[in-house]
Amino acid sequence: MEARKQFSKIGWAFVVFCLVDVVIQVLMAAGIMVGVARGYMWMTDINFLLMGQISMYLFAFPVFWLMVRRIPSWKKKDGEGISAGSFILWTVVCFGFTYIGNFAGQLIMGGVEVITGNPQQNPVMDVLDQMNPWMVFLSTVIVAPVMEELMFRKILIDRIVPFGQKAAVVVSGVAFGLFHGNFYQFFYACCLGMIFAYLYSSTGRMRYGILLHMLINMVGGVLPVVFMQAMGEFSVEAAFSVLGIMLLGVLMLGTMLGAIVLTCIYARRLAWFTGWVPVPERGFWRSVLTAPGVIGFLAVCVMMFLL
Repeated sequence: MEARKQFSKIGWAFVVFCLVDVVIQVLMAAGIMVGVARGYMWMTDINFLLMGQISMYLFAFPVFWLMVRRIPSWKKKDGEGISAGSFILWTVVCFGFTYIGNFAGQLIMGGVEVITGNPQQNPVMDVLDQMNPWMVFLSTVIVAPVMEELMFRKILIDRIVPFGQKAAVVVSGVAFGLFHGNFYQFFYACCLGMIFAYLYSSTGRMRYGILLHMLINMVGGVLPVVFMQAMGEFSVEAAFSVLGIMLLGVLMLGTMLGAIVLTCIYARRLAWFTGWVPVPERGFWRSVLTAPGVIGFLAVCVMMFLL
């Protein structure tokens, strides 16, 4: 199993996934425009986030799976679970780095706005703010965590962990961050992707990453939408929303501090296992970054960031 060839196949699978997703979304958008032009005004109420998930997971994902299923993989046996106490600590770390990464993304995009003079808007929050909270819950708390953990942890890590656990964690995290296609989400998605990748590669169990992913999306995506939509004229709901936002602020500060402290204490104690596939003579990372499929995936991601 030669690294460059292995990663190239994986990269092309992700490229095809992205292209199929874009094509299906364009066709759906064209269909909506035609329908509206013919008087079907109900089509203007179609949820675009849900439409995007349909294009990704009902159309693009099956094609992606057909391409990667033939790539050699390895599955770690279950049995190395983590305790409830450890899970709570991992939860604090995940939330803390989510907020830290979010601040990093906001800082980068603020700098872009200053340099270019063009106002920058978070595309995800713009969509979520206009959606029904229950639809946000279904899309971001149920569907996305399961499918993204399946793609970027189960499928991806099983095919690259023979090159070493550290390599698998880094590749999974960076690919997950790039896949989001914008700087607002890149940094925290990259951090979370690495944490989820470490947990999966260490335990062989997807449940930890899925549950943490759901918690992050619930607190970071659904609750802010619910609170902001409930605010307006004075009411009991508005009062509870203000309290909720205040509690989220406390959670943000507490977990950021907790994540930094826990990382300083435990980072060096993490156990890692080495790979069993010989490292290429040209160097592992050079082989990966020069793989045609990886170059193609990076090119697609750069286009998404620019757009």
